[in-house]
Amino acid sequence: MLDEYDMLPDYKRRAISNFSSGLIAHFCGHSPYPAFPFKQDKIDLSDIDNIVVFIIDALRYATVEKLLKRGKFEIIGNTSLSYMTSVFPSTTTAALTSYFTGVPPAKHGMLGYTLYLKEYGSIVNMIELTPLYQERDSLSRIGFDPLKFIPVQTVFQQLYENGVKGYLITSKSFVNTGLSRMHSNGGHSKGVYGIGDTFEELHSLLKSGSHESLTFVYWGLIDTYGHRYGPSSEAYELESYWLLKMIEDFFMRIRKKKVAFFIVSDHGQISTPWEEEIWWSRHDRDIYDLLYALPTGEHRATYLHTHEPERLKAIIEEKYPGKLKVLLRKETLELDLFGGIPEPGFLDRIGEVVVIPERDGSFCFKYTGQEHSMRGRHGGLSQDEMKIPVIFMRK
Repeated sequence: MLDEYDMLPDYKRRAISNFSSGLIAHFCGHSPYPAFPFKQDKIDLSDIDNIVVFIIDALRYATVEKLLKRGKFEIIGNTSLSYMTSVFPSTTTAALTSYFTGVPPAKHGMLGYTLYLKEYGSIVNMIELTPLYQERDSLSRIGFDPLKFIPVQTVFQQLYENGVKGYLITSKSFVNTGLSRMHSNGGHSKGVYGIGDTFEELHSLLKSGSHESLTFVYWGLIDTYGHRYGPSSEAYELESYWLLKMIEDFFMRIRKKKVAFFIVSDHGQISTPWEEEIWWSRHDRDIYDLLYALPTGEHRATYLHTHEPERLKAIIEEKYPGKLKVLLRKETLELDLFGGIPEPGFLDRIGEVVVIPERDGSFCFKYTGQEHSMRGRHGGLSQDEMKIPVIFMRK
């Protein structure tokens, strides 16, 4: 079922949910989920009052290793580098929600880029929180409340109950969206335009008092470069290098003590050549006619909604031999892809069949015919998608 190219989420110790649970445990003395092994990785949080977590969208572990070999960093090095795994699917909506709750996707329900939300009768873009191809946040017009959608507390809500301040610094274009409000519930959001005012806002927060605090800083541009140019491109690697350098330089100039910085990612990316893309549509009647809803999920982790899962699995495997892992729902649960058994209301969201392309392939449904190839993707189980960096610095 799996091979040497695959890497499962390590929900017992080293997934994103464990990382955030470890931060909650540091400030609160307890956590909703098993904590990351910080001490084992020589990450010393003793006496730390202020933690800053830079989430660099799509920064993969292999890229950080490559950049470190060039030896042009003052503090960041192999001794400050550890790793964790993303969640499944290895995509922004699922991974960020695990960062902001400390629990895996099975518990928070944000299980992909697009999801079939039975309760709203729609295929929904979970970043923009809107039915496909409608305006951002338009789901709110039919009763959707982003502050009540996930059934668990956010990290910020748990910190607030223990007297710890929580902040999210993100792009000005995201700050008041439904997804950002969902993630920052219980904390304070700051909108920024670029790296300069990101550091300005962060510096103001760090010098604003003696209270304990946890600040998340989200940076999304590297993911865009990876999709457009590929994760081995000069654009992707240069942006990664200079961003790490600027964060390191900013950290070195901070005078405040008892401060720790983490640089992490939500997922990696894998190069996806167009030759390995499988494009299909409603005209592929052998597959499409067995569906009761449009496909959802990702190009690297597709959810198929069918009343005949075993028949559909057999058809796809025969049509694309050696190209795709085709898993029944029960098989995904046996592999613990989602971090436990999803809540009953969440099972509809993953469909009855999950398709995960082998190696660097993609399984792409044409909703409109306007979709296009991408040189980099994520969502699947390859090491390039799943293995993400944990860089640690402290004062």
